[in-house]
Amino acid sequence: MSTLLIVDDSPTDTYLARKCAAELFEEIRAVHNAEGVFRELEEFRPSCVIMDWTLDDLMNGISLIAEIRDRNDDASVVPIIVCTSRSMPADKQIAANAGASAYIVKPITAEALAEVCSRLIPGFAGPSLPRSDK
Repeated sequence: MSTLLIVDDSPTDTYLARKCAAELFEEIRAVHNAEGVFRELEEFRPSCVIMDWTLDDLMNGISLIAEIRDRNDDASVVPIIVCTSRSMPADKQIAANAGASAYIVKPITAEALAEVCSRLIPGFAGPSLPRSDK
């Protein structure tokens, strides 16, 4: 069973990510801060995490990814997809250096999410989405 945790402080972006993921995952949860992330990593044990870069004044998604990767438990290896409006190559490298598994530039689409998840989650069986021939 594929499960997804969305970490974003924007209700609009959370709604859009949830909508894109609805056909791809059996269960989806969302949190808006670091405290919620660690609780859900322990209790929910998601197959994948979508992480926004900017969360709040106290912590950003990149430092949160690094903190997750430093743990000595199953959560430290969960695939984490950064989903942000930041699109510069340096931003992608910063995310990769922190331990991000993939990077999607907002606005998120179901197709982009399905493509990334098929690479990151063993046995991921999202629906057959139409391919875009660009």
